[in-house]
This record gives sequence, structure tokens and C-alpha cells, in this order.
Amino acid sequence: MTTPLNAPTIAKIFRTIAQSRYSTKRFQPSTSIPSYTLQDILRTTLTSPSGFNLQPTNVILVDSQKIKKNLSQNAMLGMGNMYRAVDASTLAVFLSDFEPQKRISKIVELEQLSNSRVPGYMATLSVASSFLLGEGSAATFFKQVATNAMSPLKPMPTIDPVECWSYKNTSLVAQTYVLAATSHGLATCIMEGFDARRVKEILDIPDRYGVPMIIATGYEYVGEGTENELKRSPRLDFEDVFFRNTFGELFKEDHLHEDNTTQSQLNGDDNASENTAQSFKSM
Repeated sequence: MTTPLNAPTIAKIFRTIAQSRYSTKRFQPSTSIPSYTLQDILRTTLTSPSGFNLQPTNVILVDSQKIKKNLSQNAMLGMGNMYRAVDASTLAVFLSDFEPQKRISKIVELEQLSNSRVPGYMATLSVASSFLLGEGSAATFFKQVATNAMSPLKPMPTIDPVECWSYKNTSLVAQTYVLAATSHGLATCIMEGFDARRVKEILDIPDRYGVPMIIATGYEYVGEGTENELKRSPRLDFEDVFFRNTFGELFKEDHLHEDNTTQSQLNGDDNASENTAQSFKSM
């Protein structure tokens, strides 16, 4: 019987995955991702959260060299993206549904079958989600006016354009996909430099969908000229990003240890996590 990993060990394994990921500049051409690996990545991607659980995202996995070449030559912007589109094993094209209200009935059915929600939630799901998502810019505008007027009197929802809401949810899915791919030792590059209109035409994507990003996925090119390449982009300092309680109040790293959690507990079982890290790096 195997012993379950404890929480600090799991945390350290996750840090290894998250901190080892960087945007890959070049991919090894003419390589393919094993189907069982790709399917595992996609099943993990399905666990991503979404507003009202509407899951307004679809993903097209492009591994046809002919279609990748077409995208590279006719839709990608910049030489780097053009090369990556051809050389990567798979292009994960993320789609955001701009008509998510059409998913509500199916999601309600799934929720009812799972029987995991309280009755009050199920009673309001369709109405609440339909109100917040709306249809069209005019409907969004009038709802924004109404909720802004009521906000000083009582808490009201923030009404965003449906494109904003859907892109936000798709970004959660994309991040899960990237980390799942990294856990299998794959390289990724999140690309925004492309003509979405042309991408939609090449891939026969219906008008109701937007294309916020394409994630090139495969194996990093290792060869002459890559030894001194900068892997990870620089990041802002801790204090530049995180605040405590109110905007602008510094959240110093020392605050992380003001409770009874020690650094050794955060690091977890060094032996178990180091073994996992070594296995991960050797993929």
C-alpha cells in the first residue's frame, strides 16, 4: 500500500513544476507527443474552474503539418511565431465562447445528474448566469447602468462584456494546460501574435468564438547556439505585486512565517520531493 504524499511534499512538487516552466523560443521539429501523454494533459485541463461552471472554452489541437504550415504562413505575426507554429509538435488553439448562454441548459443537466449542488443554487443558476452574461452590447450597457446606480445602496454584480468574461475563463484553462504539459516535461509558448480572423477561417471556427491565444507545445530545441539563451523572463519583486489588506500596503515575505508554519514545513519531505523533482527533470 502506497503512502499518500503529505501537503508540504505536494506543495514542493507543484513549485518545481511552476518554477521550471518558461516560454520556449525554439522547438525540436519533426517530433510528436505520445497520445497517452497528450490525453493526460487534456484530462487535467478539464479540471479548470469557470464561472457558474459554464466552461466557455474549446481547444483545437493542431498536429497536421499541412495546417500548421498554413497557419504559419498566413496567420502568424513575426518570424518567431511563424517558426514555432511549424516546429512545435502541437498547436493548442484556445477558443472563448461569446454566446455562453447556449451552454446553460447542458450545464444545468450535468449539475442535476451530479447531485452535488444545494437546491437553492440550482434554482437560481439559469437566471443568475443569464443576467450576468446577457446578449449584445446594448444589453450589457443597460445592465451596467442599472448595477452602477444600485451599487451605493447594496452590493451589485460587476457587468463585464461577455468577451471579457469568456477570455478570463479561458485563461484559467490555458494556465492549467501549460502546467499539465510542463509536468510531462514538455515545452510551451503562449502566443498572441496572430491574426485571429485568419485563424478562424483556416480552422473553420464559428463566429461565436474568439481566439485569445495559441499555445505551441512540444519539445525544446537543444543544440548549437542555445547554451546561453535566457530561459526565464525577469519578474517583478514580491513587494511590487502583493499587498496586504489594502492597496499599496506592503506584504513582506516575512509575513508568510508569522504563524506556526516553519520554513522546513513549507519545504516538506526533502527526500520524497527531491526524488520526484529528479524524475520530472529527467523526462
